[in-house]
Amino acid sequence: MRDKTRWLIIFSWILAAAFVGAVSNVAVADLCGPEGTFILTVPAPVPGLPPVKELLTLHKGGTISETNTQVHPNSATPFFNFNGSDGYGAWVKDTDHNVVFKIVKMLFDGDTNVHIGYLVVDGTAKIDGDAFNVLQSEANLLVGPDLFAPFEVVPLGPAQASGWRVAVADCDDDDSDSDGDGNRDLKRDF
Repeated sequence: MRDKTRWLIIFSWILAAAFVGAVSNVAVADLCGPEGTFILTVPAPVPGLPPVKELLTLHKGGTISETNTQVHPNSATPFFNFNGSDGYGAWVKDTDHNVVFKIVKMLFDGDTNVHIGYLVVDGTAKIDGDAFNVLQSEANLLVGPDLFAPFEVVPLGPAQASGWRVAVADCDDDDSDSDGDGNRDLKRDF
């Protein structure tokens, strides 16, 4: 029985090694394209507040999702008396390194939990390897229950952000280990 168990373990390791080899041969473009999850820092919209941390995911197929430390389901404070959903939207590749995006968050009154409108961010970001930088954006508060026919649009100004890809491999320009982190650097193809 011990020999059977030993061979089963050896066979499992061989299968695992084959799987890892197959995964490592996935097209580099799939690993370093615009798709992925990024952790971003957004400067505080008001002096004296801490910067906002945001998780942003560009999904294959052009959808986007985000959550952040400022506007979320439990964000109501005396300063911001509203709660917000996670953000959802769409993105499209604009140029080799740029994506155009739109994120929509539903907003709710912090006291009554009544839906009061939407926070909409339209922008363009540059993704260069693992780096994500918003080049230009505009945030607006759309008051009312209908996203496409709001009662009022309140411009909130630009929403700048920058950060890094949450990655298991580097997306640098050559196949060497240029940053000395022990990982093979990957080429990007977008």
